Amino acid sequence: MSQGIYLLSNDGVYDQVIAILNSIEANCGSDLPVCIIPYDQNIQRLEKAIEHRQNVFFFENMDAVRKWETFIAEVHRLFQASSHLNVPSKRNAPLAMHRKYCAFDGAFEKFLYIDTDTLLFKPLDFLFKKLDNFDLVVHDFQRKSSLAKGTVNHFFARLGSNEASLESFANRFHCGGFWASKRQTITENDREHFLNELKAGDIRIFRTPSKKHSYYLSEQQILNYMTLKKGLSVYNFTLDDTSEHQTGCCITSNQFIEKDRILYDGGKRLTYLHYMGIKNARLEQLCQRASLKLTANSHLLKLSDRLLKTDVASIPYKDLFLYYRFLPQSRQTQPQTKQTDAAPATPASR
Repeated sequence: MSQGIYLLSNDGVYDQVIAILNSIEANCGSDLPVCIIPYDQNIQRLEKAIEHRQNVFFFENMDAVRKWETFIAEVHRLFQASSHLNVPSKRNAPLAMHRKYCAFDGAFEKFLYIDTDTLLFKPLDFLFKKLDNFDLVVHDFQRKSSLAKGTVNHFFARLGSNEASLESFANRFHCGGFWASKRQTITENDREHFLNELKAGDIRIFRTPSKKHSYYLSEQQILNYMTLKKGLSVYNFTLDDTSEHQTGCCITSNQFIEKDRILYDGGKRLTYLHYMGIKNARLEQLCQRASLKLTANSHLLKLSDRLLKTDVASIPYKDLFLYYRFLPQSRQTQPQTKQTDAAPATPASR
């Protein structure tokens, strides 16, 4: 297949999967293929849910899954065994989180990987077209937080010899939740090379603190290591001032205007909205309250939060998430609004 979308999911994020699939069908086209990479074997509800969706299917190349997990397990072993961090504890992201890299071995010649807690708002032909000229296409502001945490500095010391400055090097950093590339951009030979380089000293790159006495190796750091180490050409829509697609993308931004269930940023239609930082349990609770008809009344929703000791009412853009979660019923039952609730803007967000 020429192009499509990958998700990494299981039944634990059932509501998010239904919401993003509905947003893809409504805004990107029902003929755009979507491949779900199973996070684990807990996919019984999802299997039933996609039976009627002709263009949605599961990733079945378990050989690719095993190869990637073997590679990541060795990276984790090297990280835990390294002595360059004088800290009492080091933690890794769960092994299954890295299954998203199987996109490089999947059926799509061009693909977009998206985290499941996301909504899409427009066709993606413009994004796939960028892959004619770039190895990797992203749309995020990860460079800001990576600079603030010092992650860029550690990578730059080891991999930045060909960059003009720390700032230009930082512009190649990207989020692990929305990235487009091409099949076999990273290969088995690349994985072998990465391991050799990590053993030779590159493992010292991974030294971003998560807490005072702990270091955390995220899948996002490993993805950035691979794309930087191989020298992939990267295009980021947020760095292109001439692009009509240069918008914000995260729920921490409060300036988005909603029209006909699409978000706009300064008149530009968003490509996607990421519910970053909202735990799965909160979105599940939100959908449960909607099923009980509690979300239509803000006072009832806040009261239920107090009684149940939850935090659902404060979820930014919650009405928009519910609209796509419950399509097609939403078209008959939910009123149109000009602007949704949003969280206060943060310095690192758009």
